[in-house]
Amino acid sequence: MTTYKDSGVDQDRADETLSQFAAFQKSRPRDPNVITGIGPYASCYALNDILKGMTAPVLATSCDGVGTKCLLALEWGQLDGLGQDLVAMNVNDIVCVGAKPILFLDYYACGKLQGAQLTTLLKSIQAGCELAGCSLVGGETAEMPGLYKENDFDLAGFAIGMVDRGRIIGAERVKSGARLIALASSGFHSNGYSLVRRFVEKEVLKPNAVAIGGRTWSEVLLAPTKIYTKTVGSCLGDLQAAAHITGGGLFGNLERVIPSGHSAVVESSNWPMPELFLWAQKAAGVTTHDLLNTFNCGVGMILVVAPEKSESVMKSLNGQGEKAWDIGSVKTTIKGAEPKVEWV
Repeated sequence: MTTYKDSGVDQDRADETLSQFAAFQKSRPRDPNVITGIGPYASCYALNDILKGMTAPVLATSCDGVGTKCLLALEWGQLDGLGQDLVAMNVNDIVCVGAKPILFLDYYACGKLQGAQLTTLLKSIQAGCELAGCSLVGGETAEMPGLYKENDFDLAGFAIGMVDRGRIIGAERVKSGARLIALASSGFHSNGYSLVRRFVEKEVLKPNAVAIGGRTWSEVLLAPTKIYTKTVGSCLGDLQAAAHITGGGLFGNLERVIPSGHSAVVESSNWPMPELFLWAQKAAGVTTHDLLNTFNCGVGMILVVAPEKSESVMKSLNGQGEKAWDIGSVKTTIKGAEPKVEWV
């Protein structure tokens, strides 16, 4: 007789780990709108409170993952920041359309389920959701020997938010003369790690060795992605658009919120390029333009704001602990021309 467990899938271990996490989650703050969370076939959420005051409620959705940062975290034995990475990659996209994230689900796939590893990841996802102001209500745990190596795993996530249709922000709201407000990143976030891992191999970096700013390489390269939902959410009414600087770097992501016939002019003299990214540029041997096309270069989010609102928005953000600064403006170019980013 050959059982499912004999084939490499241990359902009992998965059930035990998830049961322990469910008990932990009960000790955490709970959104009263969550009717059924982790456990049932599907999670249920009451919308009555969320819909109050909305005239045309719209769902905003996002799906993203942590990527190959998982490999470096696994190699260096530091997994407890990956949950925040996962939540951030999704909820930061949600806020870019003017929505408030309310629900989060995760997908964890591995070659062989390790209870301590899964528990660490789930607790870090829960912590990320609390930072973002949303609820972790479910997910999937998949043990797939043969598809993944024994110690390998992958993380993906799904976020749902709500916004009134009249409050959706984006390129269609952006006007000529708008200012570009940058919000500092916490490091590489969760993008470019296929290249970062090459730096680690090439320079034989050790996790506990002193790196930049007196921190270790582990602290620098595995710093969790910053979650901007609460601070940016506090000023959504003053924003024309917001760009989450992820894969494709600053140029590719900022272009997504600039309308046709316009360009975003980024003033390099206003740009305090962090030492970490100058190190990455030297390690890769690339131009500044290539660097900006790959990494966030110290900016995790860019807000597009009417000029008369710029100063008050920056003051509010800085007062909430963000590091915000003006990096340029939006200008009119040729009618119908593709949007672009100019580095001057």
